[in-house]
Amino acid sequence: MRRSVSSVRNSRTVPLRIADSEDLAITSIAIQDRPSLSVLILAIAACKSSAPAEEHEELAPAAVTCKATTATEIADIVEVAGSIAPPPKLDAVITSPVAGRVAQLTVEEGDKVAANALIAVIDDPALPAGRIEADAGVAVARANKAAADNEVARQQRLVDSGIGARRDLDDARAKAAAAAAELDAANARAGLATRNNARRELRAPFAGVVLHLWKRAGESVDGTTATPIAEVADITTLELRAAVPPGSLSAVRDGQSAVVTITGGEGSLPATVTRVSPAVDPATGLATVRIQIEGTHRVLVGSAAVGQIAIGKRPGVLVPATSLRRSPVGADEVVVCDKGVARVRGVTLGQRRDTDVEIAKGVSPGEQIVIDHALGLEDGQALVAPEK
Repeated sequence: MRRSVSSVRNSRTVPLRIADSEDLAITSIAIQDRPSLSVLILAIAACKSSAPAEEHEELAPAAVTCKATTATEIADIVEVAGSIAPPPKLDAVITSPVAGRVAQLTVEEGDKVAANALIAVIDDPALPAGRIEADAGVAVARANKAAADNEVARQQRLVDSGIGARRDLDDARAKAAAAAAELDAANARAGLATRNNARRELRAPFAGVVLHLWKRAGESVDGTTATPIAEVADITTLELRAAVPPGSLSAVRDGQSAVVTITGGEGSLPATVTRVSPAVDPATGLATVRIQIEGTHRVLVGSAAVGQIAIGKRPGVLVPATSLRRSPVGADEVVVCDKGVARVRGVTLGQRRDTDVEIAKGVSPGEQIVIDHALGLEDGQALVAPEK
């Protein structure tokens, strides 16, 4: 027991407070003897001496391509979206003016048709019967008029011979006039019946292509625009028809140049603004702009498309889209080549194009910027030209 007490008294606890250069928490260490304390201090010193060497390690030079920015003319663009359609005067929806049943359909979707080509025939049993009745009415009226004319001639001979009354002649003339009027009316009814019978045949108003068929043989139509049968259009001329807010069209005028990009298509098509609507649709609050595509192109009617209308030009700076990058907080940046050293600079973007982007603020014409491998470059990093 005495030896144990003596051992406890001889061992000492030495509190040692150690703080490194980064203000680490103070640690209390129980040192049983002085040799252990010396070893621990040497280990801490070695760690301190190696940290600055790692922090000041220089970045390797980056092989990039630098290119000078140039001032150029940039077109102010109004962008609209809509669908491809034929011009209204070359697009016809064919409906039947008479009610009945589709007896014959002579075309299919995609067929090319000539002007006045037969599209469909409507069957209405009342129409042929009406034509027969009208013809019969004409025959009766013609016979009545002939009889009335003969009576006028007979009464005239009697009056001339002095044995007929003048009053009988006047009555005969009145009846002849009535018979003539009835014949005219009968002829008019016969003409109407003929036209109605001809209206059973639906024909193309101009040469074009059958875009849609809404009725098949055997289906009924009510004689109004509520039951269309076919759509025929001349697709040699196509246009982008877009509905846009009126404020977006304040600077758009007829004749301005534009380009149209078909969704899912390749490249842009030259176009011209042909009509800006002078009125707004009260139901939607939108106005319509029509942009006619120049030349003949294989474009499907109804395709979604975007039009870019050039409303003016101004000086600006365009850079390749590959030169842009995002900062950690999401801001747009470019890397400026400053005498072989990278300088990261925030920029404000303007218009975007297929391969170029406008720099509205942040880069001046003539400055060199990195146009490839801009991601990962650090501010102050050395830059070298890539090996050829």
